[in-house]
Amino acid sequence: MKRRLLILPATIGILAGCQTGQEAVNKDPKAAYDRCIGNVATWSITAKHEAMAFMGVSEERMPATFCRRLVDALASGRLTLSDINRLQTNQPTDVWRVIKGK
Repeated sequence: MKRRLLILPATIGILAGCQTGQEAVNKDPKAAYDRCIGNVATWSITAKHEAMAFMGVSEERMPATFCRRLVDALASGRLTLSDINRLQTNQPTDVWRVIKGK
């Protein structure tokens, strides 16, 4: 649970950039991916390590893997604005499963 609390604000920040919906991600997935990578670069080392441990990937692979999973999920419709809203209000959402790679 502690891991989720530390990466939660960072996750919301990245997803909030996509609140215009899947259309924005589908229109330019490379830009969404690049925006995500830029946001992850600003995370604290603690948040990066927590995400890394939660995802089960190396420090070098974490930003790319994290962003690819989110962008792909948004582009495919697996994640939506509703998921972002649920995340912000602590309601069940698939965001954690997506980040975990399930």
